Amino acid sequence: MGFLPVVLASWSSLVLLILGAFAAYIVAGLVYRLYLSPLARFPGPKLAASTYWYECYYDLIKEGRFQRQIAMMHEQYGPIVRVNPEELHIQDPEFYDQLYRRENKLDKFPGQTKMFGMPGIFFTTEKHELHRLLRSPYTPFFSRKSISDMSGFITDRLDTLCRRIAGSKKQGMPMPLGLGFVALTTDVISNHALGDCFHLLERDDLGSEYHHLMLGFIQGCHFIKHLTYIFNFMQKMQFDAQSIIEDISSESREAIPGLYLSVIQSRLGWQDNLAETIAREGMSLLIAGSETTAMTLSTYKTSTNAGRRLDCAFKPDDEVFFVVYLFVLLLITYHLLANPERLAKLREALEQTIPDSKCLPPLTQLEAIPYLYACIQEGLRLAYGTSNRLSRVSPTPIKYRDWEIPAGVPIGMTTIFMHDDESIFPDHKAFCPERWLGKRKAGVRLEKYLTSFGRGSRQCLGVNLAYAQLYMTTATIFRRFQLELFQTDRATVEYERDYFNPFPENGCDGVKVLVR
Repeated sequence: MGFLPVVLASWSSLVLLILGAFAAYIVAGLVYRLYLSPLARFPGPKLAASTYWYECYYDLIKEGRFQRQIAMMHEQYGPIVRVNPEELHIQDPEFYDQLYRRENKLDKFPGQTKMFGMPGIFFTTEKHELHRLLRSPYTPFFSRKSISDMSGFITDRLDTLCRRIAGSKKQGMPMPLGLGFVALTTDVISNHALGDCFHLLERDDLGSEYHHLMLGFIQGCHFIKHLTYIFNFMQKMQFDAQSIIEDISSESREAIPGLYLSVIQSRLGWQDNLAETIAREGMSLLIAGSETTAMTLSTYKTSTNAGRRLDCAFKPDDEVFFVVYLFVLLLITYHLLANPERLAKLREALEQTIPDSKCLPPLTQLEAIPYLYACIQEGLRLAYGTSNRLSRVSPTPIKYRDWEIPAGVPIGMTTIFMHDDESIFPDHKAFCPERWLGKRKAGVRLEKYLTSFGRGSRQCLGVNLAYAQLYMTTATIFRRFQLELFQTDRATVEYERDYFNPFPENGCDGVKVLVR
C-alpha cells in the first residue's frame, strides 16, 4: 500500500472518530436535558428543553417574538413552564412579589445580562451583593429629594419643548412628539448624570440621527445574546475615561458632577478597569430617565471641563444605547387624543389645579390630581416598561404551589403577562384610567400588579425621575395645547415585538400631532 492511501485512510478514520465523538456528545446532552436534568420534570415543549436554538429562532428569525411563544406555552402547559434547557418561567400575578422581594437576595441570570454587551456595570452585575455595592453610590442622586431639586431644570426643558411645539403650528407642520419626548428626557438625564445637558431640544432635527441609530442597536440585543462570540469579535471599543479618575486628586475636583465623584470614590483601589467601567456607567445612567437615548459619550464635549472629565472615543459602529419609557408618554398622548371624552376630563382637572398654563405647580400638587394619576398609571400599564422576562437565580430552593424549584435555577416573570391579565385588568387592551379610580375607592390596590419599574433590590433606579417627568410632561402638554393626531393610529404605539423593551410592528417613528 502506498503512502498516500495510508494517509487518506488515517485522515478518514480521524474525521469519523471526531464526528462520532461529536454525535455522542450531542446525544448525551439531549438525554441529560430531557431525562436527567433537575428541570426534566417541569412541563414545557421538549424542543425548548433540548436546545437554545428554539429560543434563538423566535428571537432572531421571527424577530422578537419569543415572549409571545412563552404566552402560548403557558396556555398549553399551565402557570410554570420550562422555556429553554436551564430556565423556568412563571405566569402568576400573585407570585410576583414573592419572587422579587428584597429578602430573597436573587442574582441575575448570566444568560440575560449578556444581551446588553456591557459587562462590569451595576445594571448587568449578576451577584446580588456586588450589585448592591455598585448601586449604592447612585441611590442618593435618584432619591425623591434629589429629583425634586431638579424640577426647575425639567421645567426649563419643558418650556423649550413647548416652544418647538408652538413653532410647528406657526410653520403649519406636524410635530413629531416622539422625537420631542426623546430629546426632552435625554436632555434631563444627561444633565443630571453627566453634568452637561446634550441640548437635543435645540437641534433642528431633535437629535433624530441618534434616535434611529439607537433603535437599530436595540434591535440587535438578541443577536448579542445568542451570538455573543461574534459580537465580542466585532466589538472594538476605545475608552479614555482615565481623566475622570485623575481629577479626584486634582484642583479641578469641584468640576466633577457629584454623582461621578461619589461613584469613583466608592470604587478606587478595588475595581479593575475602572476607567472603562466608569465610561460604561455613564452610558447606562441614561436609562434612568430617557426613552431611547442614542447618545455616545463622545458627544459629551460641550465644555473644556466636561470633555476632560469624560472623553470616550467611539467609532460609529461601537455605540451603546439604552431604552426606557418613551411609550408611556406616547401611549398617553395617543389614547387621550383618540378619546375626546377622556381628554376633556383631564383638561378640566388640570385647569382646576393649574389656572395659569405657563406656571406649573410643584410636583406634589400634580401628583394629587386623581385623573392625572389615573392616566399615568394606565399609560404605564399599557407601555409595560420591559417586555422581556426578568430572570433571577436564587441561592436556595423556591416553593411555587406544588413545585419545588432547585437552588441555582433561573426563574423569570414578565410584566406583559401581569399587565394583560384579564382577571385583574378586564378589557386589558383598552386605555381606561377610570379603572384606577374605581378600584381605589373600592379599597383594591391595582398598584400591586403594576410592575413597569420592577420590584426588590433590582427595581429601576430612575423610578422617581421617570414619575416626575411623566407628571410634569403630561400636565404641561395637555394644559397648554389643543392637539390632534396626524397620520397616527393605534398600531403606532401597540406592542408587537420584544427587544427587551416593547416595539410596535412598523417601527418607532412615534406619535405626530397638529396644534389647533
